[in-house]
Amino acid sequence: MPNIRIIDSITAPGSISRPNEDSAGGNATCAFVIDGATGLGGDSLLGLHGSDAAWLARFAQSTFEELARNGRPMTDVVRELNQRAANVVHEAAPALPIEPWNLPVASFQMVRIEGDDIVTHGLGDCRLFLLGTDGGTFSTSAIKGASAQERDGARAAIAHAGGFATHQALADAPGVREELRRHRAGYNRTGGSVWTLGIEPSAAEHLVTERLEPSLPARGLLCSDGFAALVDQYGRYDIAEFVGAATTAGLAPLLAELRHIELTEDPDGKQFPRFKVSDDATAVFFEIVA
Repeated sequence: MPNIRIIDSITAPGSISRPNEDSAGGNATCAFVIDGATGLGGDSLLGLHGSDAAWLARFAQSTFEELARNGRPMTDVVRELNQRAANVVHEAAPALPIEPWNLPVASFQMVRIEGDDIVTHGLGDCRLFLLGTDGGTFSTSAIKGASAQERDGARAAIAHAGGFATHQALADAPGVREELRRHRAGYNRTGGSVWTLGIEPSAAEHLVTERLEPSLPARGLLCSDGFAALVDQYGRYDIAEFVGAATTAGLAPLLAELRHIELTEDPDGKQFPRFKVSDDATAVFFEIVA
């Protein structure tokens, strides 16, 4: 039976003026990363942790660590997590008319040992990068092509809003915010393509699950899209190089490199279009052994 061990983890907010809406964790059989989606200017439903997204990220972390044990099916875990979150939200805000775009949502990616199998589960745009001992690589996300979609949307938003000189987060620009609200209102809806952690238990039926067969021992990185940008948006590493850099130097130098690109090399987003100068960035570096 394989075993998973977390070697290192790191998380940092995109700005000291905003709460960190990422989280990460694990237990004896899994490791995971969670990325809460920044609110789009509506009333806070909960008033906790500085943002509803930050609350959901931490709520999901503790719930995963509690429930993702003893071989319990992940569909059951996600369904119960989202039902619990729905109970909290509706109890905290019973009198508020909750706009669909104002509901807390979060992405996640998990690697889990299930008997003799190694499996990854996810919803949303977090990332997994895996390197086997034979040099074979694998990467995935629950939303395929999410990084390209994000880049194209950011390029249009920068053109509309006038860049980061006007808005450090492009979602603050009214025209961009309205388009993002329209898009997010379609999350977790029948017939929609984006399902997340949040308050919709039926998102469990849309869980993206893939069996992994790396040569062991294997090492990997679970990342929020803000950290995975080193590969997906900025092109500084391929999969093997990315995992190799974490192995040789740890995660702190990778985070420092990420911030140098965003704050020094491309602070205006012209070379690498994005919705914020810097996003929250979280990574978990883990090893799987036989």
